Amino acid sequence: MSAEANLVFGAILDFAGADPATARVLDLGCGQGDLVKALCATGVDAYGCDVSPRWNGSNPRFKQIQLPEYRLPYKDNSFDLVYSMSVLEHAQNTRECFCEIKRVLKPGGVSFHMFPGKWYLPVEPHIYVPFVNMLWPRQPRWWLALWAIIGVRNEYQQGLGWRETVAANQRFCETSLCYRANSYLRDLSIEVFGNCGWPMDFFLSKGSGGMSRIYRKLPLKRPMAWISRHNRMACLVQRKPAQEIGAVAITPPEFASTYSLARLRNPA
Repeated sequence: MSAEANLVFGAILDFAGADPATARVLDLGCGQGDLVKALCATGVDAYGCDVSPRWNGSNPRFKQIQLPEYRLPYKDNSFDLVYSMSVLEHAQNTRECFCEIKRVLKPGGVSFHMFPGKWYLPVEPHIYVPFVNMLWPRQPRWWLALWAIIGVRNEYQQGLGWRETVAANQRFCETSLCYRANSYLRDLSIEVFGNCGWPMDFFLSKGSGGMSRIYRKLPLKRPMAWISRHNRMACLVQRKPAQEIGAVAITPPEFASTYSLARLRNPA
């Protein structure tokens, strides 16, 4: 099982408190759908959706998100878990996205997101230009030009001149990036779901990246979790209340496994 599939499998158990054999899960921003297929191969009832379908052929497990009206193509209360892998840094309609996730989650269902933080170091992980994520949405064109002239290109820009690279990066920043501060995501999560959690111990103990390997070897777990959340990859969890009375969310006192609901109510 891949590291990402292992993380989703763990989220089903530890956060959604569901049986992977019966849980229904959604990959938001599934791309080619490889992770959905990997989960299905383990017996998980997994589905995927994306605004730009890149999966091969027609498959009932994959659906396109129709624009400009942003509405996930599923009925209310459909999934035990909605997860995303490196999607939130692209979702410029974050509020709509969270509201739609909440709509399609079953009562008590959980959303689980991994994404690079706004203060990610050393370079923006898509166009490889330093500090663009920190400067977004006001990244200066001269800054993009400087690095393009030096020769910085991503894998899709090989052979482009520096002016073409600047234009491509500027367009990407304007249309395809959305680096929100963790405080913004926390406040919006509490507004939409009534809770917010950053289970970095879960993410780093199960992940496969360099930070996870260091985390498992060193004793200073809390500082490593803080560094990862702010300067590398973050892990965000939200839970749909089991019931709502008016505008007040009523959430049950228990939360699955060792990752307690208190962490969702009182993020570090």
